[in-house]
Amino acid sequence: MGSEKSKRARRAAESLFGDLPTGRNTTASRPSNPFDDDPFQKPAGTTPAGDALVVLPAQFDLPPGFEDAAAMRDALARIWRMDWIKVGKDECVVRLPVGWRADKSVDGVLRIECAGVIRAQGRIVEGATLQILPRYYLKAEFHDSNDHCRIVVRDRGRNNAVLKESFWDTRSGPNHPQWKILSDWLDTQYPDHRDPLRYWDDCEENRRAV
Repeated sequence: MGSEKSKRARRAAESLFGDLPTGRNTTASRPSNPFDDDPFQKPAGTTPAGDALVVLPAQFDLPPGFEDAAAMRDALARIWRMDWIKVGKDECVVRLPVGWRADKSVDGVLRIECAGVIRAQGRIVEGATLQILPRYYLKAEFHDSNDHCRIVVRDRGRNNAVLKESFWDTRSGPNHPQWKILSDWLDTQYPDHRDPLRYWDDCEENRRAV
């Protein structure tokens, strides 16, 4: 009985307000927009890939061949295609190239990546510097069990692949008997390896296009 009475009351209400939409919109639903454009919708293409702004240290760990931070910024603008939006005393604001990203991990280190490869790193604190990482480099690695050392030439461009390595020895770093052998090999194979803007495929392509 009560159900039939409710149905009659609902039909009477619908007859009074027949011009209103009968959909399932609730009072919390947004009313239909009489205009074509939705003012609440973000326009497409407002923030394209590579358009994010990133804060970096103002200074660099300068590699050989770069006179000062200004020279390094100029090189990064040409070779990395990085846009320098604001250059301050302690920090800079940049726009990264398309496809690049900045990641500040739990250890507080800001890392700049391209295709999953870390290309630069630094901390955003007073007096910090940004280190632009070379593709090929010499590294002393230590054994977990006996702390012996070996010298390795690595390639960041191929996920830190080992290009050449020495035997394990109790002497470490430059005191390792094969340090000079591997260092000379690296200098011969990649004479400009100390320049972090050489040997990367994108850097070489951009260098030729300048």
